[in-house]
Amino acid sequence: MASLYELSTAYASLVDAYSEAETDEERAELIDAIVGIQGDIHQKGEDYARIIRNVESEGKAFQDEGNRMLSHARACKNLVERLKGTYLDALKMTGEKEVKTSIGKWRIQNNPWSAEILDWEKIPIEYRTPQPDKVDRKALIDRFKETGEIIPGVVFKQEMGIRFR
Repeated sequence: MASLYELSTAYASLVDAYSEAETDEERAELIDAIVGIQGDIHQKGEDYARIIRNVESEGKAFQDEGNRMLSHARACKNLVERLKGTYLDALKMTGEKEVKTSIGKWRIQNNPWSAEILDWEKIPIEYRTPQPDKVDRKALIDRFKETGEIIPGVVFKQEMGIRFR
């Protein structure tokens, strides 16, 4: 069977030839050929749909497995943090600063300083970092859809896509 590209090219050639045909016999033959190619294109559509469905289901399976593994990794990380916190509390209660084991050493140390902001308004301006302006693209599109107004500096476009359900 021909490739989809070959079928599309042949279809376009037949349509052109049909517009140039001079007799009813020529037109009838070209119509039969066009219908045949359309059938092949429809068959390609089914083939593509089957391939797409298989690849989508495989991708979903990989994504589900990835999510399962990510969830397990998060659970492991949380368990590690809980165990460290429990051991830290025990060391604080006993007053120990350092404990040696056969595979390493536990040591209580201070973490780096951090700053929690309670009221942004009270922070002096020299300690603030200006943020770049952001454009609300969705609001622009909504306005264009409602009013049809063309906003300077914006090009609205709607491209075509194909979906199979």
